[in-house]
Amino acid sequence: MTTPELDTLLATTDAHSPHRCCFLLHVRPERLADYVEAHQHVWEEMREALREAGWRNYSLFLRAEDGMVVGYFEADDVDAAQRAIAEAAISPRWEAAMGEYFAPGGGEKQILPAYFHLA
Repeated sequence: MTTPELDTLLATTDAHSPHRCCFLLHVRPERLADYVEAHQHVWEEMREALREAGWRNYSLFLRAEDGMVVGYFEADDVDAAQRAIAEAAISPRWEAAMGEYFAPGGGEKQILPAYFHLA
């Protein structure tokens, strides 16, 4: 739940960066082991597409209790990097393969706003 005051604070904070992105996904709890296993063998073609799109320091973190996944990556331009990976030829195949693991609506990235950064 946000308020106008919170929205203003998040929109004007100095911690916002075009170079860092954090997002949430939600995996079906009964598919967690399979989802984690799939990420132990990410296709090289997908890894290369992420690199070519400008994704760096990409990490996924899991809260196993409810299947919450926190993703984080850095790029010279986060918005451009997200557009580039969405347009990569491999992306539809990867998204289709991963789609079976997500809870309803859980495969849509929920981007989290930054509000503090200690450099």
